[in-house]
Amino acid sequence: MELTDYRALLVDCDEVLVDRDSGIWVALQPLLENHPGSLSKEEVLAEFRQVAQSLYPRFGELGFGGLLCFAHRQLAQRLGLESSWEEGMTFARSTGDWSLFEDAPGAMLYLRKFYRLLVYGDRDNADRDALCERLGIPPEDLLSRSVNPLLDPAWLSANDLEPKDILLVSAPSANTPASVDLCLIRRDETEYAQPANADFCASSMADLVAQHQLSLRR
Repeated sequence: MELTDYRALLVDCDEVLVDRDSGIWVALQPLLENHPGSLSKEEVLAEFRQVAQSLYPRFGELGFGGLLCFAHRQLAQRLGLESSWEEGMTFARSTGDWSLFEDAPGAMLYLRKFYRLLVYGDRDNADRDALCERLGIPPEDLLSRSVNPLLDPAWLSANDLEPKDILLVSAPSANTPASVDLCLIRRDETEYAQPANADFCASSMADLVAQHQLSLRR
């Protein structure tokens, strides 16, 4: 299929549109200042992802902010550090400070001319409207990662879509649903081979826009 064959894009919010890793790294600095050793950004983020992933089955109970708060506390324990609940909550509230990648706003503005834009990501209710405004989407098009709309017949019918109409745009580190057309956004990789499980690959959202423009000319 060509990029122009799809009617909707389901775009992962974090690490495709929002620079989550940089936001988490900055928000963890007050905790890491007390660490006696020297940990690299990659090491810390890998530990944090493991902790957050282990907590995700409790997402319905904790919510997004609660998950981040517990992840902060468990990360501190792994690193042998002390962390209060107040510090964990401050860390959880940092999501509003996570910045968009530079190319995200322009890409979203361009792509909405051709697709229904759905964004795949979790936020607390207090943060949803601000994020949707930054991304230029209505609140109903911000979908939780705790559900898979591609496997929800009622949602698909209500939105006049079929799974074949939707292209998932995701980062390599994300857990992507099986049996879905996939475009991988591989930022910071100047050279890469297209993985067998991906239908399209791009180095950025700006690169995805450029590929779409080429598809229009074919």
